[in-house]
Amino acid sequence: MNTIPRITAVRLTESTQYAPLCVLGAHVRHQDLLSPILSRMEFPERMHIKEPWNAMHDLWISILAGCRSVSQVNTKIRPDHLLAKAWGRDRFHEQSTLARVLDACTEEQVAQLRTGVEAISRWIGQSGQHPWHEKALMVDIDLTGMPAGRKAEGSTKGYFSGKRGRVAVSFAV
Repeated sequence: MNTIPRITAVRLTESTQYAPLCVLGAHVRHQDLLSPILSRMEFPERMHIKEPWNAMHDLWISILAGCRSVSQVNTKIRPDHLLAKAWGRDRFHEQSTLARVLDACTEEQVAQLRTGVEAISRWIGQSGQHPWHEKALMVDIDLTGMPAGRKAEGSTKGYFSGKRGRVAVSFAV
């Protein structure tokens, strides 16, 4: 059955400039993708907030949103209530709270975070399924589009904006 999409006009009470991050947040929550980190991270019992994990979560979202420092959280993502809702939060923590949680982290929390990230990589990453013994993984690290000779080791033709047929080099890792 062929259905025709309906387009309607609705009044928006809120908007977001981070629509792709909202979709990612809904997916991450639905798949419970951060559970390997959450289950491993333990914080000291006496902290200035109840759930320091949420502060670490906010920091990660701020990085994805393009915050270059913790101080940008208050102006970039904290006012965005739709983004917070997409990630299952009422609102994001203030930057001073995030900074205090980071200050309270020890080498133990860093090690726990690393272990959780490695668990996620093994769980959903593709590099674990790559046949390393048969073929090296090719990673193109040249983003500049600088010309290379046609006989350069690992060189391939690629697309560079406005420069058709340019040859670039890909390096095996």
